[in-house]
Amino acid sequence: MTVLTITADVLWILALAIMAGASRQAWKRTPTGVRPPLMNWRVSRAVAFWALPAAAFAASLWLLWVHRMAGPAETLLVFGVRAASASLFALLHLRWVGAAMRRLEAEGALRP
Repeated sequence: MTVLTITADVLWILALAIMAGASRQAWKRTPTGVRPPLMNWRVSRAVAFWALPAAAFAASLWLLWVHRMAGPAETLLVFGVRAASASLFALLHLRWVGAAMRRLEAEGALRP
C-alpha cells in the first residue's frame, strides 16, 4: 500500500461518515409514514436517505479495486479520481438531503 492509497481510503471514510451522519439525522427527524421527495418523486425514507450512501459505498469499493490493480503510471490518476469522487458524492448527498428536508419542513412533516 502506498501513501496515496491510504490517503484516498481516508477521504472515502470521511465522505461516507458525513453521508451516514446526515442520513441518520434526517431519518430521526422524519416520521415513519412520511415519503420524502426524491427529485420529483415521493419515495420511502430508506430509499431517500440511504440509496446514495449505499451507491457511494459500492463505488468506493470498485475504485479501491481499480486503485489496487493500477500500475505505477496510473496510481496518481486513480488517486485523483478517488479523491474527487469522494467529495462529490458527499456534496451531492448533502444537497439532496438538505433539499428534501427543506421541502418536508415547508410541508410541516418533520419532527422538531
